[in-house]
Amino acid sequence: IATKLTAFGTAVALSGISSISALPEIPLIEPASAAPQADEEKLVHTVCGMCSGGCAEIAHVKDDVLLYLTGNPDDQIARGRLCVKGYAGMQSLSDPDRLKYPMKRTNPEKGIDVDPKWVRITWDEALDLTATKFNEIKEKYGPQAIALIMRPQDFAKRLAAAIGTPNYITHHPTCYSTHEVVWRATVTGSGRPWAYDIENARYILSFGWDGPGKAKNMQAQHFINAKTNGARIIVLDPRLSTTASLADEWIPIKPGTDLAFALAMINVIVNEELYDKEFVSTYCTGFDQLKSFIQEYTPEWAEKITEVPASTNRRIAREFAATRPAIVPTHKRDAAGPNYANSWRLAHAIVILNALVGSIDRRGGYILPRKPAFPSFEVAFPAPAYPPKMKERIDGMEKFPLLQATGKGSFATFVEGVLSGKPYELKAALVRKHNLLAFPNPERALEAFKKLEFLAVIDVLPFEMIQLADVILPEHCYLEATSVVPREYFALYPQIAIQQPVVKPLYDTKGFGAIIPELAKKMGLGNYFEGVSSTAWFEKQLAAVGYSLDQLKKSPNGLLGDPKPFVPKESFGTPSKKIELYSTVLEQNGYDPLPAWKPKREQPSTEYPYYYIIYRPPQNIQTTTQNNPLLTEIWEENRALINTMTAKKLGIRDGEYISVESRAGKIRVKAKVTEGIRPDCIAVDHGFGHWSKEAKDAYRIGSCDGDLIPTVTVDELLALKDPGMGAMMEDVCVKVYK
Repeated sequence: IATKLTAFGTAVALSGISSISALPEIPLIEPASAAPQADEEKLVHTVCGMCSGGCAEIAHVKDDVLLYLTGNPDDQIARGRLCVKGYAGMQSLSDPDRLKYPMKRTNPEKGIDVDPKWVRITWDEALDLTATKFNEIKEKYGPQAIALIMRPQDFAKRLAAAIGTPNYITHHPTCYSTHEVVWRATVTGSGRPWAYDIENARYILSFGWDGPGKAKNMQAQHFINAKTNGARIIVLDPRLSTTASLADEWIPIKPGTDLAFALAMINVIVNEELYDKEFVSTYCTGFDQLKSFIQEYTPEWAEKITEVPASTNRRIAREFAATRPAIVPTHKRDAAGPNYANSWRLAHAIVILNALVGSIDRRGGYILPRKPAFPSFEVAFPAPAYPPKMKERIDGMEKFPLLQATGKGSFATFVEGVLSGKPYELKAALVRKHNLLAFPNPERALEAFKKLEFLAVIDVLPFEMIQLADVILPEHCYLEATSVVPREYFALYPQIAIQQPVVKPLYDTKGFGAIIPELAKKMGLGNYFEGVSSTAWFEKQLAAVGYSLDQLKKSPNGLLGDPKPFVPKESFGTPSKKIELYSTVLEQNGYDPLPAWKPKREQPSTEYPYYYIIYRPPQNIQTTTQNNPLLTEIWEENRALINTMTAKKLGIRDGEYISVESRAGKIRVKAKVTEGIRPDCIAVDHGFGHWSKEAKDAYRIGSCDGDLIPTVTVDELLALKDPGMGAMMEDVCVKVYK
């Protein structure tokens, strides 16, 4: 299997480095057959959990042993294919380092290389201890002294509300909060879209978007199809990403200046009347304000900032407007993700560019959600009255109403809140699958979590957050779990997939949907979970659209929902029911209604002369996959990309270890000398530097890119007027030396 995976994984990981023409020869892109290879082999339909994409897959099982995984050919997302991470997912099930049963800490000392001295306990003991500690802290300090730190999840949100804490903390300001608040304000009235019809686009313009380079299954497939169909592809990125290597044109733009380039493009498209007049007049508001606003942002003005010739900007603007359908795709941590102080403004400019060419909820452009009409959790399970909760949050998010309305949180500012003790002391936390190394400046995050009186952690693998836990609540691997998963990424019609155990659970673990209600009951909050279970929730969701869980489980392909013709939306979720180029929602909340130019936070200096860039290698998902040997054999450790001229000037040779240092910290990392990066930039790939000895394959491999990222404060974000509380993950400069 490892040899087979290496062949697949290397093909995906390196797909953009040579030539797109080689890709059709890769077995990975051929749809998998759903026919058993042998009579005794069983096929189990489920959903991949290696990333948030949720590709439907088929587990090939014999004698209750998982043999291998393939993509589900009937899934509109997976289309019979998986990415390298999806194929390697079977190792997540069999990883010998997995958390196998509940444990409690017996050594009160916490820190790097400190032995927690774990003792195995029962589930009852683990939940009793957690409930007792939470109740003691709630009684002594108030409910706000407890935080839940995890992705948004209905059961956990109810537990937080039942406790009475305002502190539900998520990772989104390090991921895509800038996109979310802008789309909410200008188009959807809710979240950002995750579907793009890239394969039918004729022109693709990327501001740091690198879906193929991250080996995101559906993004890579759509991009490959678009390329094969003859789409023109332009990439603006300081680094020669996989996407840039496949593009018709790579423009190594100066970091953090993408906004200036986008504004100048809008100037050309508006002033030369190249926009889609029918779409703009019918579906958009604020065009007159935009036209007046954009006059100062000429290509000549942008050239001084971006170092891209004005003639290039004009040409690309004209091409983009003339070659329809055209799209500026975004995902998470591109230039408009929370990487720079001006990223949210770029996110707004990108919405405007897509609207000007009629590419919002139209084929070849962005597609707004086509999800099943499931009820909300609160409607499905009405709760007793919740206790009042304090308005002030430990992360300060109440000062950012547009982000607060999304139901997310900010662990970017959480750390400084805990360390400062303002607006109050936080004493306990329940953390699920949020690792310490994912925080900006993990050393400060380490100190923040050490300050807590009690920490319970729900996870599958023993990464760094586990090493700080007082109690471990081990969760099922996704291949042992059950869920109902609506298609969202790249979905053109409502479709539902079943996630179900492919084998019996290997260890004494529980599903998340069982852990939270049981903990609530132990805390005396069981009345908030009367009748609530994962199964009951799935049944209510499916019943709302005319199905049952039994139907979904018995579906011959693990899916429900037939293809439907695509019907474009005629109205949107803003107050005007139109796409608001000039955003009244942003204006009413005290933010610029149009994306006025502002520079990034930090510029190179004598002490720190190089821009710092982070990129995501194809085999990694955040900091969660580095203990998987099927993936680490593809990409063992991270590297610092440094331009050939810069390396020569500094006397640095390819492959030797160098120091990269910012005002926040320093790392030692192997140098990769390349022409594929600007001379004034240093790029480090994300996800390495694990120090947990219990994650044996990941231990001390590479360095943590986050050590160079300064934490941010609420006051700093208020001064910047960033509605998405962006963590500015790349808005820092560094120095490099041997």
